[in-house]
Parts: sequence; structure tokens; C-alpha cells
Amino acid sequence: MSDARMTMTPVIALVGRTNVGKSTLFNRLLEHRKAITSPIAGTTHDINFGHCKWRGMTFTVIDTAGLDLTTATSTEAKIKKQAESAIKKANVVFLLVDARAGLLPEDRAFAIHLRKSKGKKVFLVANKSDNPGTRRQAEGPEWLKLGLGPSFPVSAANGTGVGDLLDAAWTEVGGDKEVPEMPIPDVRAVIIGRPNVGKSSLLNAIAGEDRVIVSEVAHTTKEPQDTLISWEDFKAKKTKRILLVDTVGIRKKSAVEKGIEKVGVHMSLEELKSADVVMLMVDATEGVAMQEKRLAGFIEDHNVAVIIIVNKWDLAEERNLGTAEDYAAYIRLQFPSYPYAAVTFIAAKSGAKVGRLIPMILEVAEQRHRIVPQADLDKFVEKLKKQHHSLFAKGGDRFGKKGNRPKVYGITQTGTAPPAFMLVVADKESLHYNFLRFVENRLREAFGFEGTPIRVNAREIGDPEMVKARR
Repeated sequence: MSDARMTMTPVIALVGRTNVGKSTLFNRLLEHRKAITSPIAGTTHDINFGHCKWRGMTFTVIDTAGLDLTTATSTEAKIKKQAESAIKKANVVFLLVDARAGLLPEDRAFAIHLRKSKGKKVFLVANKSDNPGTRRQAEGPEWLKLGLGPSFPVSAANGTGVGDLLDAAWTEVGGDKEVPEMPIPDVRAVIIGRPNVGKSSLLNAIAGEDRVIVSEVAHTTKEPQDTLISWEDFKAKKTKRILLVDTVGIRKKSAVEKGIEKVGVHMSLEELKSADVVMLMVDATEGVAMQEKRLAGFIEDHNVAVIIIVNKWDLAEERNLGTAEDYAAYIRLQFPSYPYAAVTFIAAKSGAKVGRLIPMILEVAEQRHRIVPQADLDKFVEKLKKQHHSLFAKGGDRFGKKGNRPKVYGITQTGTAPPAFMLVVADKESLHYNFLRFVENRLREAFGFEGTPIRVNAREIGDPEMVKARR
């Protein structure tokens, strides 16, 4: 596995101390709000990835957490490790400073550190240059003391100077050369769950590197994080690209704090709209709570495929949780609307059983886009009539109005993502919802569709005898 995006597009890393406007510039470069911005220092805890198009070139932009290199706390050490990773991957580094605040010791420490990164082009970006006065401050001689050359006065808030900065980056990476476009992911998979169930640990285990800070403190992840990985399918002789999105831990609505957490939760739920597969994580030691059931409802509203991941299964014996089969039955009972969901057991922290997830994600996504040939559907209907002749012949209170027949002429597939089917019937009014659910279950038995919802509707065609009878 590898992070394909890192190797195929030029990379810009945004670094600097806290509250200099890195996330604001990040959003400006992406031309949409992806990172949470706030006047509160330290809002960004994790590195964040996005893409910026400029003069025909696509840049990968990495937004890092604010870092104070003059301190040595454990949290700062983790953030420093992530910043180092971003700098190592980058072709160009933007060191952001606050033009209004002037040169501070933290800025000096960062500049000294970056000058040791040989082969990295560093642009000094004097942000918050919102007016002629601050722009003159940004071009003052004090900034030359950092040894990074003249600064680029910009205003991430209103966009002033950002074009000149991107022009410089474009020239630095060889804008006149052909650069491959960012690959489009085959599958978009979103990890969702309550706080501290192990979402970030899972992402790190899959990606093979510390993409996000893993902490025992709930709410460490404050905004959705993207990681693109490549998976070699040797059997099919194809490379699949999966975009993994780690979302914030979502607490019950009454417990969500206003401000940053509320925005982060909203952004996380928005990710469901464009997902192919959602991985709903459950802490095996805590079981299914009402919050997981609420999240399941959000997932169901968006008709995406579902994998239920039971994490911390390495503690099953110690906590007397029973067998995996028993626990899977418990999961099915707690999520009655997901009888089709794939269920798997892992230990994200140690990486145990995590390797099975990517093939499972790809399989479930494939089922969501599956097209059943019409010839197979015709055989399916004929077989259904033969196996359930009495049901089709008599109707009754369970599947239709008493005395009427749920007469089915055929079935056709009308869509994918999720798969949708249309029953062609003689008398739609005589059909009960349970009959459509019955057909859905038989479709699953015949064709699979594990992990994905499917939709079965009915369309009436003119049957003279039925129409006459209703009149």
C-alpha cells in the first residue's frame, strides 16, 4: 500500500506557529472550506490534505498543526513528528508568519529548523497583510533575518497576494513540465463512530504511517482527514485507489459543544453524502449505545454501503465478551435495519485483522455498483414463481389485499449505488410493503449484495381484467 497522491502531484506543506492563518490559507488554496478555522490557537491538531489547481497544475496541499519549537511537551513532540513528515513529502514549504504581530521567537526557531532541511524550497509567507500598512510591515528588513529571502505578503482571508505566491510555487516545481493529474479514487470510504473508538488508530494501521495523532483523549481529531492509498489486486491485475476519510468522534447532539466541535461534526456528517462505503466502528468493550444507532440512521438516509467494524476485539477474552459469532448476533439485533451489513472484528491499535478490511471495502463497493443481467433477472422471476407458487396464486393479507393476486410480470434493474429494481405488476394497489421486502430478500439470496442497501419498487402495467375489476 502507498499514498499515491504523495508521489504523483507536487506537494506544498503549510507550516508555522499557532494562529498565523495556515488553515485559512489552506481553505483559500482549495477554494472551499475543508479545514476548521478559528481565532483559538491550536484548532488544527492533525495534518490535513487537499488539492489546489493553479495554471493547469494540481498541487497536493498539506495543512499542519501550529507548532512551538521553543517548547518540548509530549503533544508538541507528536505534532513536530507530523510536521516533519509533511516537510519531508513536500516539494515546496510555505512558512507562515503573522505580519501584524511581527517577528517572534517561535518564527525564528521554525526558520532555523527549516534551513536544515536541505533541498527544500521554503517561501516565507507574511499572512494577515490585509492593508497597505501591514503589507509594508511584511516587506520590512526584520524578516530578512530569518535567512529565507524576501517575504510574500498575503491575506489568506481575502486572497490578496495568494496568486503571486502560487506563481512562485508553480515556477519552483517546473510549471512548464508535464505533471500527472491527481488520480481519481475508485472508492471513497468514510470511518465514523463515537469518540475514542479507535478511528484514528484504524486509519494509521491501514495507511502504515502516523497520519493523525492517536490519543486516549476523546475529540483529538477535530475535522475529517483524507488518506488516499493504492491496493494491488493481483488476482484482477489491477490497482485500486481507496480514499479513506477519518471523521471526528460524534457524541450525542446535546453533548456537542458549540463552535469548533459542532462544525467538525457537521463536516463529518457531510462526508456521508459522497461516500461509497461507511465503516461504522463499535467499541467491543462498550457495546452498541444509542449514539451508534443514531449514526446508523444517518447512514441509512444516504443509501451507502455499510461495514460494521467491532474494534478492540483483542480484549474479548479478558472482558468475557463471548465468541465472535455471538457478538455478531448481538450486533445484528442492535441494528435491525442492517441485516445485510458486513461485520468484522479487529484490533486497530495492534493492527490485528486490519489487513482484511481493504478487500472487504472493495467487495462491498463492487456490490453497491453491481448490475445484474436482464436474462438472470428473468430466470430469477420464473424461479421465484415456481418456488412460491401458492404465494403468487393466492395473495392474502400478508402480501396484498385479501383475494387479490400479487401478479408479477417481471423485474428489471433501474439503477446502481445503491442497486434499484422495479417489479412490473398487474395491480400495484394490491401489493403490500412486505411483498417488496420479500422480493428484496430473495434477490440477496440469489445475487449477494452484501453490505449494500438495495431498493425494490413496483410499477403497474395495464391489465384489462384488473382495471375492470377496480372499476
